[in-house]
Amino acid sequence: MNALHYPEPTWMRIPGRKTPLYTRPLLGSELFDDRASVLLDGMTDACVGFTFESLYAANEVKQRVRNAFAKLRFSCPIIAANIVGDISGPIPRSWVYAPVQNLSELTRWMNDAFCTVQQDLDVNTFVEDTSQRRLPYQHQNASPLWFRCYLLLGNNNNMASIFMARMPSWTNLPWGMEWHNLPLGPVSATGGPREDWNIVGTELLKQLPNSEAVRTIPLASRPFRMSHSAVGKTCRLERILDPALTRRLVNNTRIVGCSMSRLFEAAYCMVLLARNQLPPSVWNAYHFEGNSSAISLIPHLKLPYDTKTHFISSRTHIPIQISLAEISPISRPESSSCKSPKPYSKDIPYTLPERSDIESSVNNVGPIERQLPLSWKGSHSAESVIELESVLFSVRLTSLAPIIHIWTMKGSLHVQVQANDVWPIEDLQDLLDAICSRACLVLEDLSQNAVGHPSDAPLNERSRL
Repeated sequence: MNALHYPEPTWMRIPGRKTPLYTRPLLGSELFDDRASVLLDGMTDACVGFTFESLYAANEVKQRVRNAFAKLRFSCPIIAANIVGDISGPIPRSWVYAPVQNLSELTRWMNDAFCTVQQDLDVNTFVEDTSQRRLPYQHQNASPLWFRCYLLLGNNNNMASIFMARMPSWTNLPWGMEWHNLPLGPVSATGGPREDWNIVGTELLKQLPNSEAVRTIPLASRPFRMSHSAVGKTCRLERILDPALTRRLVNNTRIVGCSMSRLFEAAYCMVLLARNQLPPSVWNAYHFEGNSSAISLIPHLKLPYDTKTHFISSRTHIPIQISLAEISPISRPESSSCKSPKPYSKDIPYTLPERSDIESSVNNVGPIERQLPLSWKGSHSAESVIELESVLFSVRLTSLAPIIHIWTMKGSLHVQVQANDVWPIEDLQDLLDAICSRACLVLEDLSQNAVGHPSDAPLNERSRL
């Protein structure tokens, strides 16, 4: 098997044009998401945002968000790029970006890409409706939009948006040169090809055919009964654990030696076993499946690349199958549920993580405070003028498999399950309750506690999950 490394494509100007256009092929997870969206009817199209309160008047908020969005176009111009190419052909599609030629052109783009909704709306309903639409947005006589910002302005200064920031004036920026901020591919952004690629790459590629081969039956998570479904519509349910319970859960998870991602992966697998009513005698015929398992590249970005602008092609996708034959019978779920084989070592190409934080069915967003501030103070006041209340994660779903997100915010753990609305709401609620209950088994009395870690008191909080 040939593991030769070829130079990663970079941005180049399309020749023969009076006005400049820059292009490069989709790379890494960009290509994965594009193919998944095409083949699975928009399966990976995402909607992310947050709700907040502000002391600013609605018009002031609108102007600040609009200014921030213009500045984002300059610092992260990929949000205004188009994707072109044959969606059914063997050649990967490509990004195409046209630099801003004048401020009137920028204004026209902003009028299409930034939308204000000035009426009281249920935010969850709005997110569900938005997630149901296929990307890109196509306006008459305008280029397709793959990124759009909505600002919902409600009464009592309750608002929702994709982002908020204080930005300087955007009219004085050197427009036309912003294309230099277009992101490179995952190899270049993480420091270039590894020196030992010819050795490590070959060994890694040898594992791929075996990992993709299906020899046993995948455990499926399906609703017990089907309800009426609208194509692409998503139902989301969220459970919030208070800060005290969250601290106990995190501490006990560390005691048994696993991460929160792995804890909820194990809890979900245990729920699948229960829902499929499989006795241990037939486990060898089944496996847990994670075909879209992801490893984040964010911790491995090299300067000058960072998460503020390099939010695309920021992960590596690998196929994972965990055979039930490799998992001992769960006689003590709280201690053994976190143990699952690691199919790949730290020799993932380009990343070299000391611990591969692999995610498949569970997406661990982590602390929201690491992503953005939860409050903004005014320039002439110590009082916060903007306070974030909640974050929103939604994707267009066209399959039966649910998606799980976990994150912490203000000390509380949030567990969200979303699924195609073919799932009855009661069934999805039972799934969420079962996952949380299984995860909280780690709070039960551990007979093999590490020295210096006394057993927790009996779990009385479970009824409040």
